[in-house]
Amino acid sequence: MDPDFTVVRPRYPVPAFLRDHDRLSIVHPATGLAYALNDTGRTILESLDGDQSVGAIGKRIAAEFDVSEEEACAGVASFLGEMAELGLVELQTANDATTALRARYLDLLRRALVNLIYPEHELRIEFLEAGKGPEDKRERDRMLRDIRYRDADDFAGLMAAKRDGSVWRGKPWRFSHTMVGMRRLEHLQWCAERVFEDDVPGDFLEAGVCQGGASILLRALQVAYEQPHRRTWLADSFEGLPVPSHEADVNYDFSETKQPWLAFSRAAVEDNFRTYDLLSPQVVFLPGWFRDTLADAPVSALAILRIDADLYDSTREALVALYDRVSPGGFIVIDDYDAFAPCRRAVQEFRAERGITEAIRHIDRMAVYWRKAF
Repeated sequence: MDPDFTVVRPRYPVPAFLRDHDRLSIVHPATGLAYALNDTGRTILESLDGDQSVGAIGKRIAAEFDVSEEEACAGVASFLGEMAELGLVELQTANDATTALRARYLDLLRRALVNLIYPEHELRIEFLEAGKGPEDKRERDRMLRDIRYRDADDFAGLMAAKRDGSVWRGKPWRFSHTMVGMRRLEHLQWCAERVFEDDVPGDFLEAGVCQGGASILLRALQVAYEQPHRRTWLADSFEGLPVPSHEADVNYDFSETKQPWLAFSRAAVEDNFRTYDLLSPQVVFLPGWFRDTLADAPVSALAILRIDADLYDSTREALVALYDRVSPGGFIVIDDYDAFAPCRRAVQEFRAERGITEAIRHIDRMAVYWRKAF
């Protein structure tokens, strides 16, 4: 990382800090998770005001803490790398128009996938579904027009859920192309950028795609970073989740008869890819239940394996079939680890059986990941 040509871009205003006796923590604005911090780290974060270079920050830190610029820049680069992993900042290692345009494209794509473009439409649809409001059409139109301001608390709750990927009003997301939220999409991009930077071989695969939003981002990253040799694989029944059969899954019936909004056809997902002009031969579908498709899938190497399967059986089937195909330095992302106990149990048992010691790290309050050792 060249400190003079690495641009730091904050994704949020300066986060809240907590001090408990001698312990200082930072609170993530999107997830509410707290992370330990020292005073130097706090000074770096408080100095972030718009885009600036790592070198410029390093010079200020060197002057304030009486260390050499070389030592300060190295420390700042390391710390900001950790903050980028948490999604608090974005690092651009080249300060040119192409890099800036790519960043703007990917940011807009993430917003579109989560539906931060017209989020008030979701309030309008729920309002109309409930049959609420005045009978006079003009008054009803005014209410719908101004709904994000009339129902400001609802709108704030909706936006918070879109940022952290949490369930809003106890229902699956119906009106966006992904349910995972901005934080998980930002982290998925961080994983892909590490893969590209470190030249980790392999394709990207998502097991459990729903409407396809996370896979759309994965493919967009391959295109934006000019990775023509990589493919994006989508494994799904395209009929919803299976009816539970394992004892761990008994109370977690998310099948189509219970949760229709979790079941999208292959045609619908393909159309979503077309919406973003990203459907191509490099996007490969693996339709069917995991137990029938993954073991013999023609996938040789993976750089990112993302599992969004909810259940014990489905999560374990994906890990058993695909984990050994993840390249050293590749990422394993588990979407529902802290959302559903069966998923967590499947991951813990598999890791114990295989002697996997790489640390599990939290993305937000539900999703986790680990990186396979080089």
